[in-house]
Order: sequence, then structure tokens, then C-alpha cells
Amino acid sequence: MLSKLYKLSRRRGLQLEAFGSILIVTVMLADRFLYTVQDGFMLVCAIISAIFLTCGIRVVKHADEQIQDKNR
Repeated sequence: MLSKLYKLSRRRGLQLEAFGSILIVTVMLADRFLYTVQDGFMLVCAIISAIFLTCGIRVVKHADEQIQDKNR
């Protein structure tokens, strides 16, 4: 699984991070200002957001390490 993840580009990693952030912020704002979201739905969205953020961070970190290794 991780080998497939590391094949993604740095840009794709940044997109994963952005999606994870936007997802959790949107759900939290909707819960606060529009309507009450069920706790289970909020938990699922938080877990999905955490997965996307973690994957994105790993991809970006791996891409940065590869660039750094090429420059040596």
C-alpha cells in the first residue's frame, strides 16, 4: 500500500492534504451554523479527513526527500 502511495507526485500529496482539511472544516462549519450533524457522521468525516491528511503529508515528505537526495 505504501509503495503505491509513494508513487504519487508532490502536487497530488498537497491536493490530498487540502481535501482532508476542506472536508473537516466544511463538516464542522455545517454542524455549527446550518444544522446539527449526527455524531456518527461527524466521526466518520473526521476519520476520513485524518486519513487524507496523513497520506498527503507522507507523499509530500517522500517527494521532498527524493528531491533532496537528487540534489546531493
